[in-house]
Amino acid sequence: MTTQEFLKQFIEQERTQGMALGIAEGTIALYEARFGPMPPSLCSAVEAMRDLPTLRTWLVLAGTGTREEVHDALSAAPPGRSS
Repeated sequence: MTTQEFLKQFIEQERTQGMALGIAEGTIALYEARFGPMPPSLCSAVEAMRDLPTLRTWLVLAGTGTREEVHDALSAAPPGRSS
């Protein structure tokens, strides 16, 4: 692997991690705006998740689903999958 390839891969990983962090923070904020404080176990699940499609799904669900639907989805997810 060349230095340029390594740098490109590193930048992409950092970008993906940044996106995951932003979506996770948005999901928590949206949940709390709708339902009040997020339970610590759910907050930990969201913060640990790094799979972007899962985080995007959770973000939409936090904005459109019921409290119970959000709890069920976040509680059922395997911890910290990476993208």
